[in-house]
Amino acid sequence: MSTLDSGVAGRLAARTEAVRTGVWRLLFGDRVGLALFLCGLCFFGLYWRLGIYITDGSAIANTLVNVADGRVVLTEVPYGSGLEAPGTYIGSDGPVGRNYGIVALAVPVLYVLQGLGAVLDLGVVLIGGWSLALLGAVTTVGRLVDREWVVVGGSVAAVFAFLANVAFATPVAPTLYPILALQIVGMVAAALSGVFCYRLVARLHGRRIGVAAGAAVLVATPIAFWAALLKRHSFTVLCIAAALYALARSRTASESAETRRFRALAYVPVALLAWIHAAEALLLFVPLVVVDFATADANDRRTLAVIAGTFTLSLAPFFLTNLLVAGSPVEPPRMLPSYGAMEGLDLSGGGGGGGLLTTVPLVGGLLRIVTRFVALLAEGAVVALTEPGRWFRTFLRGGYIPAVASEDGFQAIRLTVLESAPLLAGLTAAPVAAGLWLRERGRAAVGSHLQSAAGVVDTVALATGVLFVCLFLPRLPLHAQVTVRYLHPLFLLGVYGLARLPAVRSAVTANWRTTGLAYGGTVLIGGQLVVIALAAIQPGLGEAVQFHALLALATATVLAVWAVARTLSETVSGRAGAVVLGAAAGVGTIFVLLSGIEYFSYAGEFALPVVRWFSAALPLA
Repeated sequence: MSTLDSGVAGRLAARTEAVRTGVWRLLFGDRVGLALFLCGLCFFGLYWRLGIYITDGSAIANTLVNVADGRVVLTEVPYGSGLEAPGTYIGSDGPVGRNYGIVALAVPVLYVLQGLGAVLDLGVVLIGGWSLALLGAVTTVGRLVDREWVVVGGSVAAVFAFLANVAFATPVAPTLYPILALQIVGMVAAALSGVFCYRLVARLHGRRIGVAAGAAVLVATPIAFWAALLKRHSFTVLCIAAALYALARSRTASESAETRRFRALAYVPVALLAWIHAAEALLLFVPLVVVDFATADANDRRTLAVIAGTFTLSLAPFFLTNLLVAGSPVEPPRMLPSYGAMEGLDLSGGGGGGGLLTTVPLVGGLLRIVTRFVALLAEGAVVALTEPGRWFRTFLRGGYIPAVASEDGFQAIRLTVLESAPLLAGLTAAPVAAGLWLRERGRAAVGSHLQSAAGVVDTVALATGVLFVCLFLPRLPLHAQVTVRYLHPLFLLGVYGLARLPAVRSAVTANWRTTGLAYGGTVLIGGQLVVIALAAIQPGLGEAVQFHALLALATATVLAVWAVARTLSETVSGRAGAVVLGAAAGVGTIFVLLSGIEYFSYAGEFALPVVRWFSAALPLA
C-alpha cells in the first residue's frame, strides 16, 4: 500500500508541477516577465486608493455583489445611486449589470478577501501583499542582473516598508471588499499587459528592447493611471496584447502543430474581451481573422477545426451570460435598454424588425449587431475625414473646452493622447521610416514583409487602432476621460509601434544605461521640480493638469524632432535620443504618480498608509 500510495503521490506531484510550470510560462514566459509583473503591481500600489473613482464604477461593484451571491439580476445595490447608476440595464428578468467577464474573474478574489477579512486585519493583509510583491520584485531583478546588493538592499527596503505602513494601518470596511476585488484583478490585468508587450517585442527584436517596451507600458502611459480603477480598459489592453503575442508566436513557430496551437490561442483573448465588451472584441476580431487567414501558410481542415473549436469553446461564457441576462446568447448587456439615463455605446440599432428577424432571433440579433457596428464605423470614418478639429482636440492639444469642462466641475482635467503619453511622439517618424523602407526595397518587398511575423502583427495592430479611432472618435472629446480612456489600446499599440522603429530600437539597445538614467533622473529630480513649480503657482486642479499637458507637449516636440532626424540620418546622436526617450517616459510617470497621490486622492483611502501621509505633506492641495 505504501508503495502504491507513494507512486500516486509522485504522479500527482509531477502533474501539479507541470500545471504550475505551464501556467507560469503562459502568464509570464520567463523571469523577466515575472519581474515586470511584480514591479508593475508595486508601482500601481503606490497610488492605489480604496474607493470608486467614476460613478459608473458603482454598477460593476453592484454586479459583483449579486454574482457572488449566485444571481445575475441586481437585487442588492449598495453602491452609488443604486439602479440609476450608469451601467445598469433592463434584462429579461430584471435589472442587470455589464462587464460580467471582469466580475467572474473578481468573484474568487472577493471570496479570498472575505475569508482573510474574517480572521485577519485586511488592511495589514494588503500591506503585507504589497510588501511581498516588492520583495519578490527586487529578488527577481537582483538575480537577473546578478547583483546581490540589489537583493539584500531591496529586501531590507521591503521589510522597512511593511513595518512603516503597518504602524499606520487602519481597518478596511467589509463594504469595500467587492471594490478591492475588482481593483486587484484590474491591476493584475494591467501588469500582464506590460508582460505580454515585453514578450511580443522581445520575440521580434530581442529582450532588451522588449523590457523597455514592457516597462514603458507599465509606468509611462495611462495604462498605469487606470490600473486600479473600476473600468474595463486594462482588460481591453491585456486581451489585445495577448492576441498579438499569440499571433506572433504562430508565425515564428517551427512546427505545424505549434503554429496551429498558437493560431487558435490568438482567438481566446478575443472571446474574453467579448465577455467584457462585445463591440471592442469585434474591433480586434475583424482584423485578426482577416489577416490571420490571408497570411497563413496553411488553412487546412484540421487547422480550421482547431481554431473554430477553440474560439467557440472560449465564447461559451459569453453566450451563457447573455442567455441568462438578456434571454439571447448573442445579445450582450450593452444592447439592452439602459435602466437609468442612456449612456455607453449603443449597438441596439433601434427597434426590431419583422420577418426573418422575428422568426430566427439569433439571426436577427447578429444582423442588428453587424448593421449597427458597420454604421458606427462608417460614421467614425466620415468624422475622421471631415472634422480635423476633433483630431486635434483628441490627439494633440485639448485645453479648456467649455462643453466638456462643464461636466468635469468646470475644470480642464482632460488630456489628449499625446499629453497623456508624450513618449508616443516618436511615432512621428513612422511614416518617414516607412517611406525610406519602400524606397530602399521597393514595393515588391511589401508582400513578403506582410507574410513575416512582424508584418502580420503590424497589420493587425494598425487596423485595430484605426477601428478603435473610427468607433469612438465621433464621441470625443468627452468628459470623465482624463486620458482619452476610450482610446486606451492606442497606448499599448503606440509603444509597440515605437519599438518597431529602427531609430528608437538602436538608441535604446545601444544606450540602455543612458535611457534608464534619463528616466530615473526625470522622475526623481524632475518630479521634485514639478512639485516646487506647482507649489509656487498654487494652481487649481484643472490648471495643474494643464501644466502637465504643456510639459508633455514640450517633451513630445523634442522627441518628435529627434525621431525624424535620426530616421533620416544615422549621424544624429543615438545617445541624445536615449535621453529624450527616457525623459518623455519620465514625464508620463510624473503625471501618473501625482494624479494618483495628490490630484485625485479624494477617490478613497490609500492602501499604503505612508502614501496617505506623503499626500497630506505635499504642498499642492
